Amino acid sequence: MELLVVISVVALLLAVLMPGLRKAKEMAGRVVCANNERQLATANNLYAANWDEQFCPPMMYNTQMPSELRKLNWLTNPDFRKYMALDDKQVSEKMEIMPDEYFCPADKVARYDEVSIYDVLCSYAYNVTDWNGEFGCYWPPVSCESPWQIGHKRTAIPRASEKINFTDSSDWWCTWWGANYVKAWDLVGHGSWYDYNEVGIWGPVLYRHSEGANFAFYDGHVEHLPKGKAFVDVDDDPSNGDTKDATGMWYVDESVW
Repeated sequence: MELLVVISVVALLLAVLMPGLRKAKEMAGRVVCANNERQLATANNLYAANWDEQFCPPMMYNTQMPSELRKLNWLTNPDFRKYMALDDKQVSEKMEIMPDEYFCPADKVARYDEVSIYDVLCSYAYNVTDWNGEFGCYWPPVSCESPWQIGHKRTAIPRASEKINFTDSSDWWCTWWGANYVKAWDLVGHGSWYDYNEVGIWGPVLYRHSEGANFAFYDGHVEHLPKGKAFVDVDDDPSNGDTKDATGMWYVDESVW
């Protein structure tokens, strides 16, 4: 009888404590994730300080480019990696270059053997929302007039604390329309590149922190935003196809609207 009482008390305590423990674990993971993104944003600012105020380029030219040109994108750029204190051991023909310490604790896809057709294994993505408009071309970047896409100038970002640089994702680039949770996250959740491809979304934002995501801004600070604030449609209807960002966070050059 006494044993049953003890077991009942322990079960009751666990029932009371478990939600709090889960919340504490989730919060700890969010903090680790935010720190990772802060390091990415800091590395990008260090890169700009040493490259004529030009931020690191986020895209490669095409899928067949020579290995030496792969280093033009932010994930494999040797100077960017240097500012992140990473070596080149994981830079290869496969894009599996982010070590375990740079995986988000809540990321359920980055450790897959193959996350995308480019073999990307990382937890974070570079915001490229207005790059297409600036260069007059669209994805894939092989269609661009420029042989590769260069980073924004610091001087082109007058409100750096309001413009998104990096965020939670399952690929190496993300877009504002990929942050449309109705058409993306709410349907796929912790899915791979292939899962998001099935719903017609590329460069998704993954709201894996309590239905929100961490966002690193161009000035280096990081904020956690719930999905309803990270993606806001011009008419407050995220289910339609409007392609303008009512918040202004995603665009550096608003003239591309």
